[in-house]
Amino acid sequence: MHNIPEGLAIGSGFDASFKLGLSLAIAIALHDIPEGISMAIPMKNGGMKPGKILLYVFLSGIATGFGAFLGAIIGKISQQIIAMCLAFAGGAMLYIVSGELSPEYNKIHTGKLPTFCNILGFVLGILATTI
Repeated sequence: MHNIPEGLAIGSGFDASFKLGLSLAIAIALHDIPEGISMAIPMKNGGMKPGKILLYVFLSGIATGFGAFLGAIIGKISQQIIAMCLAFAGGAMLYIVSGELSPEYNKIHTGKLPTFCNILGFVLGILATTI
């Protein structure tokens, strides 16, 4: 479900400026690579055929395209709508990382490395959108 807010950020980001939209698209695309891999590996290990795996991974990405289309439409309304789309996407991503992923990685590894990598990911995401 977080793919729709990601798309809203991309679509409305392009309405704000080409540079912002492109930066967001690159950051989200980089995020989607490991996400697609993490979806595909369990399906492959479960014996699913490669064509079906590609179909399901592709279908999950359609939500981002839909969100981008919607963001491009509603982003034309005002700067406040663009800000709301960006805040909604940021909040969705923070919820997923902090509320869903952090407890899971703490079950697997209790050291400081996962937390360090989490912080590094936040910093890289901020740098990618400011360059």
